[in-house]
Amino acid sequence: MARSTHIRHVGVALLAAMALVLGACGASGGDEKGSDKEGSTTTAAGSSTGNEWGTLPSPCGKGSFKVAEGEGGTGTDKLYIGVPNDRGAAIRPGLNKELWDASVAFTDWCNEQGGIGGLQIEPVDLDGKLFEVEAAMAKACHSVFGFVGGAFTQDDLSFTGKEGSDFHKCGLIDVPAFAVSVQKSLSNGQVQPIPNPPNKKSEQWIMDFKKLYPEQSAKNVVVYGELPSLKVVKLQYDAAVQAVGGIQQLEALSYPVAGMADWTPLAQKVIDSGAGSLYWIGEPGNAANLMSKLKEQGWKGVALNETNVYDAVFFSQGPAAVDGSVIRLGFHPFEEADKWPAIKQYQDNLKKYVPDGKEAALGLQSTSAWLLFATAAKDCGDQNKGVISRDCVLDRAAEQKDWTAGGTHVPTDPGGDEPPECGMLMVVKGDGFERLWPEIGGEDDDQDGFHCPPDSIATVTAELPAKGAIDPDRKR
Repeated sequence: MARSTHIRHVGVALLAAMALVLGACGASGGDEKGSDKEGSTTTAAGSSTGNEWGTLPSPCGKGSFKVAEGEGGTGTDKLYIGVPNDRGAAIRPGLNKELWDASVAFTDWCNEQGGIGGLQIEPVDLDGKLFEVEAAMAKACHSVFGFVGGAFTQDDLSFTGKEGSDFHKCGLIDVPAFAVSVQKSLSNGQVQPIPNPPNKKSEQWIMDFKKLYPEQSAKNVVVYGELPSLKVVKLQYDAAVQAVGGIQQLEALSYPVAGMADWTPLAQKVIDSGAGSLYWIGEPGNAANLMSKLKEQGWKGVALNETNVYDAVFFSQGPAAVDGSVIRLGFHPFEEADKWPAIKQYQDNLKKYVPDGKEAALGLQSTSAWLLFATAAKDCGDQNKGVISRDCVLDRAAEQKDWTAGGTHVPTDPGGDEPPECGMLMVVKGDGFERLWPEIGGEDDDQDGFHCPPDSIATVTAELPAKGAIDPDRKR
């Protein structure tokens, strides 16, 4: 029983850490610029179907592409692509299910057009079940070309150091939906469609919060879960606040990451601190618990939250408890899907190909990863006489500039090492979320409803708890 309880506590802590990865997600209705080859109608062996994903010409179509010798995994008759996830986790069934659902929906859509240069995509379920990542890696090493659109909650465990299960030793590549650990975030062998390095942080959302709430933001307190990975998020926030300036950071408050039986004492500490605003680091359900107690005790401040709080779970204590809470986003919200074709297409695809699929922000990130991979793979086939290789895919993916996945998220630089500058703020009103800033077409709308202040990336100077898992023998 003691071991079971320990595993559950560890698991809950890991889930809280994973919840923060959504801060990387973005969205934009801007045009895809990408590499010079994007959208090309002259190809060596592949052809475009004329379909689009938002503003991005479809990278899928018929042709005679082939996988580089020795890199196919199960075979070279198809593109066997692993999708890391933890949906079989006993303590949280369905964890990261949206990654698998989005992957199935995208690959079915692409395969209907002929695949990538005629190569059908076969998604391979790499269910790490939270605590069985090494087994999933052992399966991946002999069966897949690479990883796309997924992520393990404990992604640092993919670097086992063992032959037959280590990411680097197996020569795998990854275009992940997101990265959780410092080891994974700063590793090589991967290209993230929406970079979220632990040593840097966007300032845009804090600038806008300060502008909109000058009195409340003057004194701010961070409330974070007691876990090393969550402390990294705190370090990022601290750096961004210091760069923006004009905000007094009060002594941070922490809580047991597994939650509290009674959130009243923590709420009282927030009130006693004199804070007019708080920045929450943790799961949306726990955020709702704290906000409920704060409202009960008459706190009039404003809570600023990461993107992971953009979730129906945030309303678990009722709409009144969280009314007025502010949330940062880097993608167009589902509430505005009628304005942004790429968001609507994600929803329609999911309904068509995975009727019981889970619609979620992480699904958008997974879809962006798939579009980036498919675009890069098509470029490789077009340029290399129909051959798709791992190194080429990484190189072509890293060459993309102003990547928005057809208007799915803010412009990013997948090959760079900085998070996107653009973003927006949402606010809770009634029983839902709505746009707070910028107003579409109004002040600070720099691109399709997003504020993009230049030179607004802060660098974390504090020491991080780990280093990137770098293979010095890899080119990228």
